Amino acid sequence: MAITPTPPPSPSPYFKITGLGEKGLGAIATSTIPANTLLFSESPLLKVLHSPSSGIDKAEQVSAAFTALPAHSQTLFLSLAGGAEAGVEGAWKCNNFMLTTDGLENAVFAHASRINHSCDGGENAYWRWEGGKGRIEFWSGKRVEEGEEITHCYRPDWRMGTGNRRLALMGEYGFLCGCVVCEAGVDDLL
Repeated sequence: MAITPTPPPSPSPYFKITGLGEKGLGAIATSTIPANTLLFSESPLLKVLHSPSSGIDKAEQVSAAFTALPAHSQTLFLSLAGGAEAGVEGAWKCNNFMLTTDGLENAVFAHASRINHSCDGGENAYWRWEGGKGRIEFWSGKRVEEGEEITHCYRPDWRMGTGNRRLALMGEYGFLCGCVVCEAGVDDLL
């Protein structure tokens, strides 16, 4: 049985971070949020710019970046999904955001990592990397009702059918997706 960590304070007046049973922690709207509202913005907890020509693999870079963090940031990083079970590698695998389309720049964010997944069409929020500011921004993509979980789609490019997508999410992020899209069995192969 997994132990749910103490929820961190919310970075936003629009939601609270709370325990969601088997899902771990997530973000729940504390009031109705209009569409296209900036929910929050934050700097990375840990960021890696991978250069394949360096001869250092990404896992080594992640480990070195983690070691360079202050102790309180290391504790926060390891409190994220996957950290208790599989350490630095597990927390990185479950929580990193691909910031560039080439996949060479990735980061983990303390609060953005608490926004859970819903497959394409079921999510109510989206994010964008503001490289010039060095911050991730999360926006409501549609109206979010009070008490509703705020979610985003981890991989909108995965149009492979519900069964295959669920297997891919389990392999990549370590969870069986039970979002409204998967539960409805929506055919996304088109």
